[in-house]
Amino acid sequence: MAKRRPHNPNHNRRPGQKNRPQGGRGGGPTGGGKGGGGSALGVRQLAGGSGWALVAPPCAAERAEDLEEVHAMIEAGELEIATDELRYLLSGCPELLAAHVLLGQLALDADETRPADIELARGHFGFAFALGEKALNAKNCPGPLPGADPANAPWHEAARGLAWCLEKQSQPIMADQIATMVRRFDPTDPAEVGAMLDDLRAGGLPIIELG
Repeated sequence: MAKRRPHNPNHNRRPGQKNRPQGGRGGGPTGGGKGGGGSALGVRQLAGGSGWALVAPPCAAERAEDLEEVHAMIEAGELEIATDELRYLLSGCPELLAAHVLLGQLALDADETRPADIELARGHFGFAFALGEKALNAKNCPGPLPGADPANAPWHEAARGLAWCLEKQSQPIMADQIATMVRRFDPTDPAEVGAMLDDLRAGGLPIIELG
């Protein structure tokens, strides 16, 4: 468990105003930045050769209990405190995919006082997606990368969030590229990226649910 930082429950900072993650806004075509170098993520073959799984760095396992607490904060409606905690966790473990996914979802959680921040959400989803993509490319991983494996689920969720943001930003070709890559690594499309894009284009409003 990571060393905890005291929270200020009275802060009024909007999610996304400060302490943006690596990748932040803009950057490469996914919004996750073009940064050089590889990913601290690895890949391993599943038992029986049935597929592959992403392998998180040790810092991610050390923060598993903290992530459980963040989920409890979100369920209790403490969204700003949850956002602050997630940023803190990422400051010590930038490759924590689940934290990027949650921050992306929180950035899209609009209410009467705060609009959805699609650009910030794209930055988080895009950074998580790019980290997984780099790990797969570094090992020339042929797939599949089944979304049913818990280690792979955050990457598939990041793909869904990223495709949603790209579609909302009128970049359907790039959104389709994300959907194509997801199907390449898991033809079942566990996060239903393709179906979500079809719904959007048909006028529906699929929900990006908080994790």
